[in-house]
Amino acid sequence: MEGAPISGVVYSLIWDPVSGAVRYEADEADNVDFVGATTQSTVGTSLPFTHPTVGAPRAFFYRVRAFGTCTNVPSANSRTVRVVILPATPTASVNVPKGTTRIKHTIFIPGEPDGSYDFIANTDNPRATVAPTTGVLLQHPGGANFDVEFDLRDLGDGTFTITVILNLIPRPTLTGTIGTDAVTSKSQPVSVNLVTPVKPGDVSAPTADTLIIPSVGHLAGINSLWRSDIRVLNTASQKARYQLDFITSGATDVKQTIIEVDTNSTTALDDIVHNWFGFGEVGDSANGILQIRPLNTSGNTSPSPSPNAVTSQLTTAASSRTYSTSTNGTLGQFIPAMPFAGFIGRAAPGATASVLSLQQLAQSSNYRTNVGVVEAAGKPVSVVLSVFNSGGAKLADVPLDLKAGEQRQLNGFLATQGITLDDGRIEVRVSDGDGKVTAYASVIDNRSIDPLLVPAVQVGGTTAQRYVLPGVADLNTGSASWRTDMRIFNGASTQQSATITFHPLNNASAPISTTVQVNPGEVRVLNSVLESLFGARDVGGAIHVLTAGNSQLTVTGRTYNQTSNGTFGQFIPAVTAADGADRTSRALHILQVEDSVRYRTNVGLAEITGNPVVVEVTVNLPEAKVTPKVEIPLAANEFRQFAIIKELGLQNVYNARVTVKVISGNGAVTAYGSVVDMLTSDPTYVPAQ
Repeated sequence: MEGAPISGVVYSLIWDPVSGAVRYEADEADNVDFVGATTQSTVGTSLPFTHPTVGAPRAFFYRVRAFGTCTNVPSANSRTVRVVILPATPTASVNVPKGTTRIKHTIFIPGEPDGSYDFIANTDNPRATVAPTTGVLLQHPGGANFDVEFDLRDLGDGTFTITVILNLIPRPTLTGTIGTDAVTSKSQPVSVNLVTPVKPGDVSAPTADTLIIPSVGHLAGINSLWRSDIRVLNTASQKARYQLDFITSGATDVKQTIIEVDTNSTTALDDIVHNWFGFGEVGDSANGILQIRPLNTSGNTSPSPSPNAVTSQLTTAASSRTYSTSTNGTLGQFIPAMPFAGFIGRAAPGATASVLSLQQLAQSSNYRTNVGVVEAAGKPVSVVLSVFNSGGAKLADVPLDLKAGEQRQLNGFLATQGITLDDGRIEVRVSDGDGKVTAYASVIDNRSIDPLLVPAVQVGGTTAQRYVLPGVADLNTGSASWRTDMRIFNGASTQQSATITFHPLNNASAPISTTVQVNPGEVRVLNSVLESLFGARDVGGAIHVLTAGNSQLTVTGRTYNQTSNGTFGQFIPAVTAADGADRTSRALHILQVEDSVRYRTNVGLAEITGNPVVVEVTVNLPEAKVTPKVEIPLAANEFRQFAIIKELGLQNVYNARVTVKVISGNGAVTAYGSVVDMLTSDPTYVPAQ
């Protein structure tokens, strides 16, 4: 079964062979009860299907049964699977089965509001051609249809994106003068999703090297549509296979597919819940968790429990950007792929229980908070969510029971408990059962509806003397007003003194330092931190938090643009030396990188140990014959941010990966990408892995 093919595309129903079977029967129906079903018989283990014309999305259901040699009595029917056929209407994305070699797809490019234009059309990729190559782009709400033909030979699984580019020529008016010259070109991204077969399966415990994205979905909202774009990176020396398990909320089974990722490559899986798992076209929506399970484990070993930690053995990385999309652009949040080793369970007898912490949460007239808890071991579990204010006082204990493999999202969690907070924290611990859990929070601006994801960290799980928060700002540009609200949580049982130092961008001026005290269990609130703590304005940079000995601090920031319509921002976790890379460790990788008419990407680099270093920054492009590289020296504690894609002269870059490698010096670095929507200017912070 494939995700959501269009009319006229041939797709296959595939099943596993049954021992002793000599033939199979497959039923197809337009209803789940198989009333009026048609039946085909075959001696093989697959059958092709196609539906030439549908006027609206239409679901078809399938089941298979086997027949043996000595009896005509069939086996029980298989589980039912569903395929949704889409009408062949002009869209910017099309699904085709893996193995398709060529596809022609129609897209619509809207016109400009100031008039009609003559155009010359081409594409930015030799794999795609467009027709017509010349014509008239009618004034908005008109436009023109274009047929894009793709050569898909030798492409791997996943989403492949090209750009149709129109060079626009103003048309003469009735008086013979030129009508307009405001626009000279127009670009339209077009994607083909090479989807792999999907089958039903059972909820089972993940392997130790499984990565888990705790929330993916395809959900219809008010004037918006939520979707999740996934990236899977394989840095091993051989091609890797991964089983992807999508477990919907409350489901007792899973939808499974298998993808292959070439060595040193990143596979894009855009709108995965729709394009691969088939939800979202017949009035349905789905949300749940995605497990990414390596199948050829010889090339993959268990990642570190820390989502940012660097280990020489890690060969798989993954990430998700989940966002709402509308005609006005996107508002989104980065969701990390959590290693199963980082999930917590019930404490062994006599041992200290592991506790997860979520901070920088709010329930007020400005913000609301959704909380998610995920069980991943395939066993029932009971948890307790404890709510604290910034001073460390407990406000509530909320018990919660989860089924095996269940994801539970508690929308407006603090409000449902009758709690109002400008700044709070939640702890999650397992109270009973053999399951293992992680948690997350999504803090949503009530005016802009912009979400940011707060990942859970283990209390006391990190000990360090230096914590670095890159990408802090107090900038007023006339069109934007950027601020950073910073938080410091002390997870130890004693008061902690910390020296906080601001290092301006590019070391443009001398660093500024001050000292704060953080009580045990307290979250120190530092709103507009650069101005309130240092008196610094119209600057950006990085903040270093230093303690005399090892400490158990959790340092986070929210950097955002304050507008009359609310805030648009990104959540930034601080890193330690253990999270960074030096010349003895592997490289760091930034996924989700794009620079197009949809998004632009800034890359940040920070030296985090107080020693100079030289880094090599590489932009890895899909199918590229050249790999752009640049060497960047960083002084001790220096922070830089730059638009690397544009500075290298690249255009229309999709599914790129930025690699950061230390090539000399005794320092260590951290890196991140900030992916900014071109319409909303909403940034999504993507930490390096």
